[in-house]
Amino acid sequence: MAKHVAIIGAGISGLTAIKQCLDNELIPICFEQNSFIGGIWRYEDVCEKNNEPYSSIYKGVLTNTSKEMTTFSDFQIPADWPIYMNHSLIEKYIDMYAEHFNLLPHIKFNTTVLKISILPDNRWKVKYIIQSESEEKEEIFDFVMVCSGHRKPKWPEFKGMNLFKGEQLHSYKYKRAIDFENKRVLVVGCGNSALDIAVELTYSASQVYLGIRREKLPWIVPRFINGKALDHSVSRFSAYIPLSIKGGILENHIIKTFPFPSHLMPTDPLISTYFAINSEIYQCLAAGTVIVKPSIKEFKSENNQIEFVDGTFLENIDVVIYSTGYYIDYPFLEKHIYIGGDEIEQEYGNEFHDLVWLYRSIFPPKYPNIAFIGLELGAGSTSSMSEMQARYAASLFKGFTKPLPSQNEMEKSIREYYKSIRKNYCKSDRSAIRLSYIPYMDTLSKEIGCYPCSYEIIKKFGFKFWKLIIFGMATPIQYRLLGRNSWEGAKEAISLYNKYSFKATARESRGYKSWIYILIILLILLNRNAETAIIFMKEKAESYYKIREID
Repeated sequence: MAKHVAIIGAGISGLTAIKQCLDNELIPICFEQNSFIGGIWRYEDVCEKNNEPYSSIYKGVLTNTSKEMTTFSDFQIPADWPIYMNHSLIEKYIDMYAEHFNLLPHIKFNTTVLKISILPDNRWKVKYIIQSESEEKEEIFDFVMVCSGHRKPKWPEFKGMNLFKGEQLHSYKYKRAIDFENKRVLVVGCGNSALDIAVELTYSASQVYLGIRREKLPWIVPRFINGKALDHSVSRFSAYIPLSIKGGILENHIIKTFPFPSHLMPTDPLISTYFAINSEIYQCLAAGTVIVKPSIKEFKSENNQIEFVDGTFLENIDVVIYSTGYYIDYPFLEKHIYIGGDEIEQEYGNEFHDLVWLYRSIFPPKYPNIAFIGLELGAGSTSSMSEMQARYAASLFKGFTKPLPSQNEMEKSIREYYKSIRKNYCKSDRSAIRLSYIPYMDTLSKEIGCYPCSYEIIKKFGFKFWKLIIFGMATPIQYRLLGRNSWEGAKEAISLYNKYSFKATARESRGYKSWIYILIILLILLNRNAETAIIFMKEKAESYYKIREID
């Protein structure tokens, strides 16, 4: 008998969850509180009729990952679309995906989930209400996939906030720079959205200030490095290079290329902390159109004045925009389900913000038949990682994948994960979820049976294409080459994406080859089996240029 899966939310994660359930012979029913799909990517203006928009994106938003890395693995974003997409193109792609795989019939629109609770037989009861009706309804499901994401705004607390006579708003209500024309604006925060908003405001506001809550700026990485989209350099070859070396090279490039203010230069290594992605903020800092201020100490009642922790003041501030992120919050679930209970929260909660207690960032050890999709925060595309999580969960629910470990083993794995976070990352007020793109995707794909194994790739597609898999960008389409639910168009899509990328950067940097051999030497020194490393890395380096001969 077919199993039923409740899917909460019809954003990017929810849509791919529906698709993966259908691929694995499960029966999905998706609950969506809005009348549309796409979640936060469906742009909405703030107006009198819609003062609390569901979508948090702003008019000028761009993706931080390229289309080649953002694409779903079996439905290619057109190769001639822009490398970085605005919300209109993302909306269009989402609609195309839903139509192509006929996902809409599986969605209950305008439906609010009120409560999800576990039953004695380990099934789940979902209580919900259709917004046009007054009667609450219930349905029973074998499994649940929670795909509703982060939507509860984080508001910082500063002394005297209630005395400030200017406007204060969270960034989820920011939509267009023109709304702040000729105003003096303070943007609080230093993540991707804060930097994007600060830069955009310089075209309308009279002056923009950026309030950072630490003494230093984070590492700020441009969208393009050496003429290539930032994530086009993420390859299987690069996975062999130690993080310390890759981070050092990127730090060196940033320092030499961009006018980073010396007194705001980050002191933590790039690989041990979060970095922001923005290509224009450096010019704004150099031109003074964005001025960095430290953390707020206090708001004053006179002259819209703000005092900062270094003793300086700003006066006549018209607007403060808090770009301070969102909480992980599921009002329809008991909190202990996803944070592991009071003991876990007491042990880890003060150290790790937005604590979740999930095996492989998906499954609560006590409740392995509920999956949280899209909570990951990694150096890669959220859409592709969400898709892989949904593939893994659906395959597991159907029984196509080996069962999860015991509860004790999963608990132990989560503790080891947080131990590694303590060791390798600086303490941060951002989420504790930090995943490395290729290792994480490979781990799940091996469980599913879709890992792009070198031997199988060479056997099925030939040595030339294998070189492209190793040295080309690690697009998620690689995970549709082999195994169950593979895609016939995967090889062509991968070749086309890499061909477009190489054409865009046809002129090779003269210094690149020397860097390859420097890295080889360093890798040999770090590798226990030096002879194997010499043979392996030399072959990879010498074949690098040959992959540009793509048919």
